[in-house]
Amino acid sequence: MKEQEVQRGSVTLETSIILPIFLFLFLFLYGLFAIIGVQNQMTHALVQSTKSLSLDSYLTENVESAAENGTKFWGGLSDMVLDLVRVDNNPYFSSRTDWYKLENGNADIVKKRFIGYLTGGNEDAAKEKMKALGIVGGLDGVTFQTKVDGEILNVTIKYQIQYWFDFFGMGKIPMEQTIKSRLWM
Repeated sequence: MKEQEVQRGSVTLETSIILPIFLFLFLFLYGLFAIIGVQNQMTHALVQSTKSLSLDSYLTENVESAAENGTKFWGGLSDMVLDLVRVDNNPYFSSRTDWYKLENGNADIVKKRFIGYLTGGNEDAAKEKMKALGIVGGLDGVTFQTKVDGEILNVTIKYQIQYWFDFFGMGKIPMEQTIKSRLWM
């Protein structure tokens, strides 16, 4: 009888040591996968935004528009179709300005385009989604930078992800992502 009690006590001791380690490891992996999912969503929106932004130069420089002041007018049927489509286009997905000619681009246009591809152009939904994803500061916690280097567009976002299981206040993970795309000149 004494041997059974010793065996039961050792099983209890082993369980009390192994179970917290297993739970900690499980929670760590769950949090890691959650961070990877957040980073994947942010990267997808950034890639789509950058691709879209790289087309602005072509549409502004090469497509003649009836909305422009001066002598330019539709050069052909394709210009007319593109121009008519752009008239009703959401400003979150297209820009008629030549923002790319500025040395550091225009972070406001990049932010709008990012919101467009993240939530379809709904800024309030973007703020809520970013908070739900664990982005520190939500949409206001994300900084956007653009740099046009010749024909290369560099778009960088910086933000912090709040790790959901915060040990000793070390749960904020800084992220920086840069996407490069060639401008369609």
